[in-house]
Amino acid sequence: MGKKKGCKRTTDENIIHEKAVKMRKMTDEQLVHYVEDRVEKARSEGFNRGKEVKAETLQFTITDFAEEIGKIKGIGMVTMGKIRELTDKRLEGLKNAGQGR
Repeated sequence: MGKKKGCKRTTDENIIHEKAVKMRKMTDEQLVHYVEDRVEKARSEGFNRGKEVKAETLQFTITDFAEEIGKIKGIGMVTMGKIRELTDKRLEGLKNAGQGR
């Protein structure tokens, strides 16, 4: 039996196959280093994405939260002012806590 032709695979399948063959040919040491590098890269990227998402979520939540509260019947200007004041105090506390690290 000869070598199978790759014409039955799609381009994506050929790329994956080539990567798999390359990994199977690695020595144990090369394979361990490859996997450790991939794990560290994934950890780093995940950590950085988490920071971005947290900042976006916090910013989005605060501004929209104030707008949503303002739309509730029975909440007047005075109550809304108090809510904004409390929110500002809490945010100031979070900013100060973050600077202390």
